[in-house]
Amino acid sequence: MLVKRIVCTVEAHQRESFHMAQMEWAALRTVEGFIAQLGGWDTSDASIAYIYSFWENRDRYENFMENIHDDIFGHSNQSATYTSIKVELFEGEASGTAVNERLRDCSLIRTSIIEREKQPLNIKQSDETLLFSDSTGRTRLFMHSETNGIPPCTVGETKEAFMITEDWIVHRNDM
Repeated sequence: MLVKRIVCTVEAHQRESFHMAQMEWAALRTVEGFIAQLGGWDTSDASIAYIYSFWENRDRYENFMENIHDDIFGHSNQSATYTSIKVELFEGEASGTAVNERLRDCSLIRTSIIEREKQPLNIKQSDETLLFSDSTGRTRLFMHSETNGIPPCTVGETKEAFMITEDWIVHRNDM
């Protein structure tokens, strides 16, 4: 499985435009290899938007990028709604069904970075976590919660936390 992490900086006067443009990505639900996408605004910095998309594998993701991405992106005019963007890719072992089950009803996403050299990775995927690694070998730990507020993190450095924006959630049609 491949996970795409997108972080955008959005000025206050562009938040509504960004929000509307993000809703255009609902077109993903029919793309071959797509599993799910969600995102929201950072809980401590309202100018930061996070979007995570989940793909069956790198080949399906690359096909999407080569053949479909630019059409959706151009139609949304989203490039006019943010001042900066950062994209990272992570890979891991999880099924699309497992990802959808873990993410479908959650309201908060928190991620942590675990540097494998500094901290042994002795945590396993569970109903509360999904683990993915980037090309440097760092591991990103996704933890979600449906509680109000952000519970303390016990593993790794908390990288980000965001409340999920309902309108930004997209699940593949057959899941």
